[in-house]
Amino acid sequence: MEQPPPSPPPTANSPQWSGLNGDLLEKIAKCIDTRTNILHFRAVCTTWRSSIPLPPKTSLPPLIKLPFPIGPNPRLNPKRRGHFTLKESTIFSIEPITKISNSYYSTTKTWLIKIEFLTASNEPNTKVLLKEPLSRFAFEGLNQKLPKVLNLLDYKVSEVSKVCGLEFVAVGKNPDEIDFNEMKSIRIRKVVVSDSKKDQDFAVMAVHTGAKLGVWKMGDKKWTNIDDGRERALYDDAVYYKGKFYAVDITGLAISVDSSMKIKKVARRLPCFGFGHGGQFKYLVKSPDELFLVDKYYDVEREMFEDERVDSDSESSDFPLYLMVYKLNEEECEWVMVESLGDLALFVGDDCSFCVSVKDYVGCKANCVYFTEDSFSRGGRDDYPGYDTGLFDLEDGTASPLSAFPGYSKVFWPPPTWLKANSCSSDKTAVTSAFNQKLQITGHSP
Repeated sequence: MEQPPPSPPPTANSPQWSGLNGDLLEKIAKCIDTRTNILHFRAVCTTWRSSIPLPPKTSLPPLIKLPFPIGPNPRLNPKRRGHFTLKESTIFSIEPITKISNSYYSTTKTWLIKIEFLTASNEPNTKVLLKEPLSRFAFEGLNQKLPKVLNLLDYKVSEVSKVCGLEFVAVGKNPDEIDFNEMKSIRIRKVVVSDSKKDQDFAVMAVHTGAKLGVWKMGDKKWTNIDDGRERALYDDAVYYKGKFYAVDITGLAISVDSSMKIKKVARRLPCFGFGHGGQFKYLVKSPDELFLVDKYYDVEREMFEDERVDSDSESSDFPLYLMVYKLNEEECEWVMVESLGDLALFVGDDCSFCVSVKDYVGCKANCVYFTEDSFSRGGRDDYPGYDTGLFDLEDGTASPLSAFPGYSKVFWPPPTWLKANSCSSDKTAVTSAFNQKLQITGHSP
């Protein structure tokens, strides 16, 4: 990234930005879509900072208690009592403001991190928890490799995606031990929330016990079971896209659920190959223009294909994986195979999925899918972000660990060499503290 040219000296006709009307500043702030951009907006000058209140650290409505359990589970201990609370993590992109002098392979130009805020909005230094980017788990023992404090004013920072989860909060006296089958009611597989944060419009969809779907709307006393009319429906993933919830089951059949709880089938199941309709697991990924489906296969499934679209004799990687990508054609109620993603990169994980353009996020590989797979971590370390992440290249149809792609392997870890060891010099500390732009990173749960 080139250093921007110096600003010309002010003239008598230059706009006096610090003198903008407070009402106008407030209207502008309401059009800003992320907390990070509001923080940057407030950082322009003292007048703007005093006119715009500090944004909350989470976009979720405060102090929500959601009913427990979501659905019936005959193995759930009848004495277990409690409720769910919503937790939110944010995936950030951090880039240097000035051009990197290092060689291309020595460090990443874009660092993707997933963090959960641990401190209140009014505290000057924000304590955050570093988490696995494509999973719900946090890491321990990373402190010595991370800067103690990260000053966001030193970097170009943008929010890539929000990730939500449900945390069970026990109420009263509960059984000490949790049976494995009870965990299905407590550890919720996937959680997505509506874009609207107005109390009356806020809604949550969860893929829960038995791969079923439940929806909770603000004010509801219990979850609404999503019944699509089939005797047995097992759902893999869900997203909130263009004002509706979308969910896909293990066959590729997809439905949408609108704010009135109307259910509509938007895609028929995929053709039947091998053991079933498509691969082992299906992920939904939204982009500004398309809703994608990523279908994960193993070679034992591919060998059973009788489909000219998949060349079983083609040269493959050492890892027996294959991914197929589709996009939704809702008018025709079908998934359309995608042969190329162009400059897009898809990221899929067990609790989140997102899409980026490599034009905006230098260091991500185009026409690829980032995904997690246990076989990528066998015999190696498992104590750093992205340890089990791999890349599937749509161009040559091969899957390999992230470490096999020089120039792209360090997007999650290790921290880039251009991160400053000390977040800021002493003369800037008061300023950054006032703007609430300092992150104190911890590598373990509080």
